[in-house]
Amino acid sequence: MKLLITSLSKKQQADIERIRLGVGAYCARSRKPGEDDPSAVISGAEQMLHHLEVWLLDEEQKQLLQLTPWDVFFLNACAYLCDIGHIDSGNTSDTAIGAGATKQGSSQRVILSHWKALGIGSAAMAAAIADICDTVSGSSEVLQGPLIDRAVVVDGTTINTPLVSAAIWMARSLNLSALDTAGQVCRLLAASQQPTPEAYNQSFTVAAVGPHPYLSSTIQVKLQCRDAELHRALKHHERAVQERLQHFNQSICPRFLYSDVIYEIEADGYTPLDLRFSVDTSAALKLLTGNRLYSDNRVFLRELIQNAVDACNLRKRFEPDYSPSISIRFNDDISKVTVRDNGIGMDRQWIEKYFLTIGISLYQSAEVRSASQRTRIDFSFISQFGIGFLSSFLVAEKITLQTSKAGAGGLMISISNLRDYFDVRALKTDVEQGTQVTLHLKRSKINYCRSLEYTGYLKTTIRFLDIPVDLHGQNGQITTIGRETLSYEKASSADIDFIAPLEFKNSEGYVLLRAKKNVDHIFAVETAKGGVSVFQDGIFVTQVDTLLPEGARQHVIGRINLKGEDKCALSMDRNRIFWSDHQLKGIKHTIRMGLAQAANLFMASVDAQDVSTHTRQSIINQLSIFFDFNEVDDALHERLCEPIRAVVHQRFRNFVRLHFAHTLRAEGIPEADGYGQQWQQRILESFRKP
Repeated sequence: MKLLITSLSKKQQADIERIRLGVGAYCARSRKPGEDDPSAVISGAEQMLHHLEVWLLDEEQKQLLQLTPWDVFFLNACAYLCDIGHIDSGNTSDTAIGAGATKQGSSQRVILSHWKALGIGSAAMAAAIADICDTVSGSSEVLQGPLIDRAVVVDGTTINTPLVSAAIWMARSLNLSALDTAGQVCRLLAASQQPTPEAYNQSFTVAAVGPHPYLSSTIQVKLQCRDAELHRALKHHERAVQERLQHFNQSICPRFLYSDVIYEIEADGYTPLDLRFSVDTSAALKLLTGNRLYSDNRVFLRELIQNAVDACNLRKRFEPDYSPSISIRFNDDISKVTVRDNGIGMDRQWIEKYFLTIGISLYQSAEVRSASQRTRIDFSFISQFGIGFLSSFLVAEKITLQTSKAGAGGLMISISNLRDYFDVRALKTDVEQGTQVTLHLKRSKINYCRSLEYTGYLKTTIRFLDIPVDLHGQNGQITTIGRETLSYEKASSADIDFIAPLEFKNSEGYVLLRAKKNVDHIFAVETAKGGVSVFQDGIFVTQVDTLLPEGARQHVIGRINLKGEDKCALSMDRNRIFWSDHQLKGIKHTIRMGLAQAANLFMASVDAQDVSTHTRQSIINQLSIFFDFNEVDDALHERLCEPIRAVVHQRFRNFVRLHFAHTLRAEGIPEADGYGQQWQQRILESFRKP
């Protein structure tokens, strides 16, 4: 690994060379009569390191490894040592590979027992290397298992063991002649069909391993096979490597540039039968871009703005003084819509790793999560599924995308058909950092856009964004949308609106209670329907009334904007929220506490007026219906004003008297154990005789 290894100190480089020589010497000493050349372990390791250097690791991964030289050290050391156990496993040339390679942990055992002879500097270093080598074991049980989950610390530095382990596992598994990989493949054969090492190596010839020349983000293993059963085993191994690659891309930081693995096998002397289920990509794309997922054609604007906001927030992580901007522009004949942001932008690797891979979102990737941890800056990223961009094809017949990332040249992408190749070109002139997406509208959608429904949709959907969006209209006027304050306008009539803020940890919200008033006095609670409007990161999601207590749904409306840790999972079309039990309970309690504050304000206004006793009691009864005694905990009980609290007490007393009074006088109420709040217990105690 000539380039990466230069990031090591001279001592670390010398230690790697000592390990390489130690492995070679150990293999020579341990060789038994009739065994293959023990130098295969060294040559296999150097082939692995060559693949990692030349193509398997992308520039993003290499740069991250070079930031911590110990990561590069462990990558090299583990490459040389991960197959050392096979030399001591008792294999001979006439022993089936699958049978001789089933001993798990053999490399770990050899490393821990012979670390000095292998050139490892210390027992602690040997234990750390052995842990990683054991993790990358190719046994079938490990294929779906987790990466190493215990921290490896050297000289106060925590090693990026997930990335190191994943890199070693991928490089070794793609070397079909490697000892451990041969064991993986042959264990997929019946015991009676497992070949000896000599027969295995003569059964196929590898022509190429590397990036596929035609398929983006795909690894190609091109080979000729002379055994039908081995062909079948190789296709099973291909599937196992594919599944493992997908697992890595969901858990390591940064993910691999590649998302697919293809074994292109030329059959020699037999006719393979390779049948398996497949996915109809045409039908899948139709689902993602059709009305079965998105019921509103205008949703593409929300999706593009979400992507723009995320790009701006990501740039803000690294440039605290940066000023984000987003704009939407319609051309004169409303045949094109352009969304422009000055956010982070994309380079070619990000385009290949995230933009061209449906279902993967950059903003939910390990890169972004890791950056958040390193910078300790909390930004809420909206994008979740990586499919929102496809909604643009609801209205567009062609899309052009221009993007530029700091330190990389600008790129232009033209997309006319999702099922065809994209036209990607380097821009010769310098362009401002960020991304610009231009939609060439279908003729059938132009009149729909001309009706200005897009403007109304945007004003409703993105009202509370932290970043303003400048909407350039057909006549040149500019309307700024977003950055509204999440609150309610006061009615023109004084003293009839009672607004209480909701006490979220990270989010914001309000509830509104309105009074009916004649010339001088409040006389009732106004009817209001609409439930709670739920926004997430400033973008509208849904409107629900089930967050309110049942008794309040005819009189109270609310708004909440979920942010940070308060955010909830969204449906794929982002029109529904999936609350966990914990989230739902917390949000409902926060809303009830706000309702209590609004009700208290209402009662304070009533008491400040000359309201008849009958009217006052009627209002108290109306407000107290909001607070079911089954749902009032001690904190909510303390917040309620005394008149409402008294009604809640009386309703609970009536309930106890009706259902449990006879039991109370005797020996308590076992059935009432659920009423554990202190205010409830005090009322229960009042029923007992001295």
